[in-house]
Amino acid sequence: MERMDWALLAISHAKGAGLSPVQLQKSLFLLGKELPGEVGPDFYSFVPHNYGPFDSAIYTDAALLSGMGLVTRNNSGRGFVEYAPTPDGLAYAEKLKANAPGKAVGYLGRVVPWTQGLTFAALVRAIYAKYPEFRENSVFQGQ
Repeated sequence: MERMDWALLAISHAKGAGLSPVQLQKSLFLLGKELPGEVGPDFYSFVPHNYGPFDSAIYTDAALLSGMGLVTRNNSGRGFVEYAPTPDGLAYAEKLKANAPGKAVGYLGRVVPWTQGLTFAALVRAIYAKYPEFRENSVFQGQ
């Protein structure tokens, strides 16, 4: 699987809603941390950033997926975009799931809704609680 495929799989688990940038970043971060052997060596490389673990390549891949018609990037009305799968994106994600490691797909099915159920502050705090090394460089004051 290509790295971008993981982004589409995460977005496809949004259950008809969109994923905010922080939800997408943290879902993929947790997948890579919790199941590194499942995602392979070419997965995203996260660094400590303003709000915890971050890889700008996720946004590049989301833009590519949007250009391919697999993901929409919609204004949330709260000052950021939300990423949501298109019908073609959902169909392609189903094909990906057939070849993806089942453990990783199952994990995304749990972690994406978990990120959606938390506020921005609660999500960042939860990441810092489990991975305090990613607090370095943080501008987040809700610690």
